Amino acid sequence: MPAMIKIPEHILLLIEKQLKGNPDNAETATLLQWRNEREAHERIYRQLEKIWQETGTILQEPTYDGDKAWDKVDGRLAQGKSNNTVRMMTRLAMAASIAGILFFAGWMLLHKKEPTLQLADASAANKTLTLPDGSQVVLRKGATLSYPQTFSNREREVSLTGEAYFEVQHDAAHPFRIQTTRATLEVLGTSFNVSTTDQQDELIVSTGKVLFTNKAATGDKHIILPHQYSKLDAKGFDIKPLDNPNFLSWKTGMLVFDNTPIDQVATTLSDHYKVFIKPDSGLMKMPVVPTITAKFDQQPIDSVLEEIKLLVNISHRKQNDTIFLFKP
Repeated sequence: MPAMIKIPEHILLLIEKQLKGNPDNAETATLLQWRNEREAHERIYRQLEKIWQETGTILQEPTYDGDKAWDKVDGRLAQGKSNNTVRMMTRLAMAASIAGILFFAGWMLLHKKEPTLQLADASAANKTLTLPDGSQVVLRKGATLSYPQTFSNREREVSLTGEAYFEVQHDAAHPFRIQTTRATLEVLGTSFNVSTTDQQDELIVSTGKVLFTNKAATGDKHIILPHQYSKLDAKGFDIKPLDNPNFLSWKTGMLVFDNTPIDQVATTLSDHYKVFIKPDSGLMKMPVVPTITAKFDQQPIDSVLEEIKLLVNISHRKQNDTIFLFKP
């Protein structure tokens, strides 16, 4: 069952103090610890920060005649030497009141849109879940997905860390968007695989199409079609024909090799089993690099390595945290 995210009252107060710019060191440390506990916490904070910044702009750029408005207030105040002091104090009180109201209004608006954030955590194994709109998601082990308990009446938005396969329910009136650290992916089709790390985002579309947008440069966006591999990193986008038949092996458990060079086999096995596997230098210096043609279905890594040994007489040894393939 996905965990529900609720903001404790003391954390909400610390967020308000942080955005107003007057927390002490202990409060800053407490809030930072809460933000770092979960990706969903940081996302909530960033959304509140955005609301606060937008309301600040509203306060700084009034669309009415401020002097005339204050003159009307002054007319109701006592006349005399104390008028300037009263006027200044009234302005400060009203400004503080408006800022406070806007902050809590923004907070209530956010939580009206997202009454409760669900956090699906595939920490122990792959996890399959159904989103509020009926869309299906398979999270790869180690991935997390945060999403609202109920989608808004304008859009369907989730946040992903790690790797996941999506089968999205079609609903043109309510766009489906996936947020990662560096990108926004808007679904224009139905099924696709997304992998996000600190270094890069990868997208492979099975059916339909997905709009892939770089958050750092929103004009840099591409529509990704089936049989395309797309990657976004610090250098930008890399889009090319898909040449990896095993990109969903983590979901299906099936690995297929068709006359595949041993170094590519090692890379695929490393990703599938989350271990370091590489051919040694002697193997790669052979006049003809060995290739593998085989199918492995739900087999443990030891079984796969033993089968490779029988097929092409390539042995393996473990050194520290790496498995080396070599010709005996």
